[in-house]
Amino acid sequence: MLLREKKIPKIPERRILDEESWKHGYAAFHRLFRDPLGWFYMGNESGDDLVRMDRKTCCSWYAQSAACGRTCEKYLLDLARARKSEKLRSLRKFSCHAGKSCVLFPLPFLNEIRSSLILCNLKTSGTAELAKAFYEFLKTQRELSQKNFELQNFYETVHPRALALSTMHAVHRVVSAVYNLEDLLPRIGRLSMQILKAGACSIWLFDEDREHLILKFDSEKADYKKKVIRKKSGAGFEGRIAVNGEICFKRNVLAIPFLDQDILGLIILRNKQGGAAFTFTDLEIFKILAEQTVVAIKNAKLYDETQQLTLGAVKSINELLELNSAGDNVHLPLFARLVNEIGKDMGLRGEDLTNLGRAVLLLDTGYVGLPEKIRTKREKLTEEEYALIKQHPHRGVNVLKSVSSLKPVIPIVLHHHERFDGQGYPHGLKGEAIPLGARIIAVVDSFTAMISKRSYRRSKGIDEAVSEIRKQRGVQFDPHVVDSFLKVIAVEFPGAVEDFRK
Repeated sequence: MLLREKKIPKIPERRILDEESWKHGYAAFHRLFRDPLGWFYMGNESGDDLVRMDRKTCCSWYAQSAACGRTCEKYLLDLARARKSEKLRSLRKFSCHAGKSCVLFPLPFLNEIRSSLILCNLKTSGTAELAKAFYEFLKTQRELSQKNFELQNFYETVHPRALALSTMHAVHRVVSAVYNLEDLLPRIGRLSMQILKAGACSIWLFDEDREHLILKFDSEKADYKKKVIRKKSGAGFEGRIAVNGEICFKRNVLAIPFLDQDILGLIILRNKQGGAAFTFTDLEIFKILAEQTVVAIKNAKLYDETQQLTLGAVKSINELLELNSAGDNVHLPLFARLVNEIGKDMGLRGEDLTNLGRAVLLLDTGYVGLPEKIRTKREKLTEEEYALIKQHPHRGVNVLKSVSSLKPVIPIVLHHHERFDGQGYPHGLKGEAIPLGARIIAVVDSFTAMISKRSYRRSKGIDEAVSEIRKQRGVQFDPHVVDSFLKVIAVEFPGAVEDFRK
């Protein structure tokens, strides 16, 4: 249901009677004229208005009966219309039908007379000079009213457009910063409330079979994430709007469906702050916001699909690595936990933390295809064999680069054997030129390798391994990563490493 706005004529003269300067000035002149009866005439395309500005008793003839009042009003209205058609541009004294002394003050605007002011029942001698002074005051107020009217029109024209641009920019910032749907929709809801000053917002999306709407955000229900809240398609207020694709515009409710090739869902705003009603400007801004949200929802769904494909690729590669590892990946759960906690301690969040976790699973991708006799050899490797081992970061990158969504993982996989002092491989990067994820993994990889059992060497004790990490602080390893590692080992994993060894 979309209501139509009743068009109210925009006439600057209407503003004169509301201006404080007019009210004070007119009251002063009214006393000087000894309390005449004032009338304000406004003519426009939709009809004429004659507004009485003073008490009836200011004219005894007008006040003596309702019939006299109607006669007087009709006379003055006809007179004002006649003077309007004559394009009178100077004040005019006259005697009314009741013989009272009166003055008409026309208010010209450009090449037409749209309004005038009439003072009836004048009693003061020397009216001519006073009338001239009052006319100058009246024209000044007319010009001031016109300026204020133009400024208001300018504001009403520019403000919605500026707000629309601001809305698009705000939505773009949200969309750029958030990728998954579960985080995106609450931000869109809160942004809508902020921009349109609404008291509440809810967002519903269709499920896959399009038989139910699922509540994805509700500013008034804190538990909407804890349990699935659904409504049958077509049932209730939300269901009807989602099925029919109609906009609901009421005093306290705005509801707009998310329209794409199909209806994706809807967003609802309720209860504008301060008890005010939603306006047509609010509706136009809300439409823009809903359109931008549709784009954001589609992008988020595409992102989720990409994430699922990426996860499938990671799992497939990891399963292949397991087949080739001969049990060497038994330390992987501990490895992943340590890397994740160190990453969080060093300020990694969101996508950066996710990519770090994926890199842990894909570090040894380059070992696939390496001759088994080299991978399982117990004796010391020859120079040629070690050279082949050092090529595994590049081989891993060659495998991973075919999956575009794994692109952020590649620098970590490629450089996790670099050393902080620049003596590592494959490129001999030094210090912070090494990606942070690779610096984190280098520490954890060395630690888990030292405490793991290998057929060609004994495992180190935990204290011994930690001591070795400390020794290499600032040499082989980034000192800040080492500090974070020691903190995580001591605080977050007091018994995890020993449990792993057992």
